Amino acid sequence: MYCVWFRSLLSMPIWVLTSTTQKRQRPGAGWYRRPALCLDATGAFCLCRGIKFLTLLTPIVDLAGVFERAVFCADAEVGAGVFCGLDLSRGELSMARTQGEAYKVIAATRPQGDYRGAVVGCGRMGSTIDDEHIHMAHYPWPWAHAPAMIEARGIELVGAADVDRSKLDDFGQRWGVEALYEDYRELVAEERPEVVAVTTRPEERAEVVVGLAEAGVKAIYATKPMCRTLAQADAMIEACKKHGTILSMACHLNWYSWYTNALKAIDDGAIGPLRSMVCHCPHSLSNIGSHSLALFRLFAGAPAEWVMGEMDSDEKSLEDGDLSGSGYIAYANGVRGFLNSRADRSGHGWTMEFIGEQGRVVTRNAHAQFELWGSHPQTGEPIQRQFPNPWHPRSSMVDAIEGVCRSIEAGEEKVCPGEFGCETLEIVIALRESHRRGNVRVDLPLEDRGLRMGRG
Repeated sequence: MYCVWFRSLLSMPIWVLTSTTQKRQRPGAGWYRRPALCLDATGAFCLCRGIKFLTLLTPIVDLAGVFERAVFCADAEVGAGVFCGLDLSRGELSMARTQGEAYKVIAATRPQGDYRGAVVGCGRMGSTIDDEHIHMAHYPWPWAHAPAMIEARGIELVGAADVDRSKLDDFGQRWGVEALYEDYRELVAEERPEVVAVTTRPEERAEVVVGLAEAGVKAIYATKPMCRTLAQADAMIEACKKHGTILSMACHLNWYSWYTNALKAIDDGAIGPLRSMVCHCPHSLSNIGSHSLALFRLFAGAPAEWVMGEMDSDEKSLEDGDLSGSGYIAYANGVRGFLNSRADRSGHGWTMEFIGEQGRVVTRNAHAQFELWGSHPQTGEPIQRQFPNPWHPRSSMVDAIEGVCRSIEAGEEKVCPGEFGCETLEIVIALRESHRRGNVRVDLPLEDRGLRMGRG
């Protein structure tokens, strides 16, 4: 990698970064796959080769008297950050390695490759859900898959598919995407996406996921609930294994930096061994409950073995539609989970607790507040400690999209694989079956794979 500086006759600041392969333009930053010519705020030109990520620093930078101007580059070949600049007082090109460790934290979260992404299903979750939450400032946007894919590093949104032409047209206008198809198979054949977000209705999701795996897509990021029946879930997992496709479930809170920091704090012993998990949430089990159960599975670190349930409505429990209810979940390693549907219905009452032998982590206000509680070293009284806040808090959906890209590089999905999606569906069906049978214990896995949750 090298940088060559040229004096510019331009006196006004210029932030446009030019490249034939530039992914997006934004003030002071750009992405490149081939050599690019850029201008800093003072009008200096920089020709950079082999650069994956480039960020312009302040126009005048004094680094131990070496550089008058500098640009920070992440070298694609050496995988490290370097400062490149010209010592104008001596008329020579100079280079220095960065010092410290902080930049590695940011670099470690970015996918190493650059991927082509697409969305199948251009409705609410794929494109428009943020319109509903424009006044909800308690949680970082975006929630929709398309803007999250645009915001994420290491991936470019190249196309979309939907059987509804009006939704396709709206998608194209919103996100500037021209490659729009009514058949997802044509999308894959023409645009060759490596990562596909599947945000169709649950009734079509299994067929689409299986078809994408058979078409050779590297990774599928499918929204929840996974599908309607356990047989469909089994088929989705089997197809992805057969064709070497990563299957990730879009229970995106599993990637949310606040929850990943909470999990690390627990693993580091902040609250002692994890004993139980509690979720207070009045919403439906299969839809919203999928998030809570996916988090339970991640934190428990073991599969569920049996459940007992009580639904909020005897009448609804006799049907196949999604419903709310409470339950008890026994995990293989002794951790226990509790679902409480008799919870605050104010709209932000979704609360979770992860309880250890010496403390607990509590999340409140629908994942907007995180607390770490421990014991006073002398008195043993409960005290609130500083929660390990994330360095770069942002949308969990953006974190998840980047995580799916990294799963391709790792060769497996660990944060929320298809098996987690299947387990969440199986748990909610088993909780309902427990209620139907008189609130008895129901062992997992369920033998009847034709059982379903949700109409249609």
